[in-house]
Amino acid sequence: MRSKDVHGFNYDGSWGTSGLDLWQHHDHGKMSVEIARGKQYFPGWNVARWWLSHEAHQRDPQRFLANFEAGLGIFAQHGILVMPVLFNRWRDPVCDFGGVPLDHLLPHHSAWTDVADLFVNPDAGDPVAAPVQGLFHRYLADVVGTHRDDERIYAWDLCNEPLMGRYIDDENSPVRKAELTWLTWCYRVSKDLGARQPLTIGNYPNVKALELTEPISDILGFHPYYMWNGNQDRLQTKTKDGFEDYLDQCVAIAERAGKELIANETVWGARDDATHVEVMRYTLTELTKRGIGYTVHALHHSLVADLHRDGWGPVGWPEWLHFIEADGSLRAGHEAFNEFAHQ
Repeated sequence: MRSKDVHGFNYDGSWGTSGLDLWQHHDHGKMSVEIARGKQYFPGWNVARWWLSHEAHQRDPQRFLANFEAGLGIFAQHGILVMPVLFNRWRDPVCDFGGVPLDHLLPHHSAWTDVADLFVNPDAGDPVAAPVQGLFHRYLADVVGTHRDDERIYAWDLCNEPLMGRYIDDENSPVRKAELTWLTWCYRVSKDLGARQPLTIGNYPNVKALELTEPISDILGFHPYYMWNGNQDRLQTKTKDGFEDYLDQCVAIAERAGKELIANETVWGARDDATHVEVMRYTLTELTKRGIGYTVHALHHSLVADLHRDGWGPVGWPEWLHFIEADGSLRAGHEAFNEFAHQ
């Protein structure tokens, strides 16, 4: 499938507040119901970006892998390919999802007495001997290696929203260097494990992030959010003109690289249903004009950040991004997604 033909959703189960919570208390029955609801409401849904948890794998590998396999089966029953999100670097101050801490990646940052670093430069010796690297290598081997030619998987998203700090613009930043070293290692390991599916990285709305991760992406992944309620001066996509300019810059990067481009997270949230539908229509219209496929964030009510009404827990700046409510009903007007995602 070409990336321009992707019309889908991100998916996090409704029962957890974080990645670790979701996967430690995985509910196969609820997942089955929620995916079936999504396909019923949106028959053209063909790819799911499904968030995993390397922390849950670390605690109980066999249980995690069994749940991952079962979930792939649920999506397959509905004709939906999967883009698993392997790692996460987006850290939310209101309702954190969990993920990889920077202090696990920075050199000379470990307080351990018996190792120099938790993660080492892949070119500087045996990386699997470093504690964090060993855990990550085992996770990649169990997930990517075991499913390296699984036709149910559309692509692997190596990491959600890395490089999310002002250090991204500093070529001399040790943080930037460490994070890019780690991402490059993830890419190399996945290739060495024989992954036949494309590898991508889900970049937050920043042109520099897409440029820096282009060399280690088979498909370029980005998160075009028209942030209608934004007020930060540095925020390019808070206006429609800025959003459209951002899209055009990302398309140009992909064209220069000769690679496909996918919006694997998009459509900013809103408490008001009509506002959310308006944002969706505008966003998907602009993506469709440029031949960009998408997996909207997100399908279903969940206790994780930004996917629930105020009564269900903390709500941050993006407000409500979910399409299906906790009771299984569709938010008013949200069938408009079907105007863009045809069967």
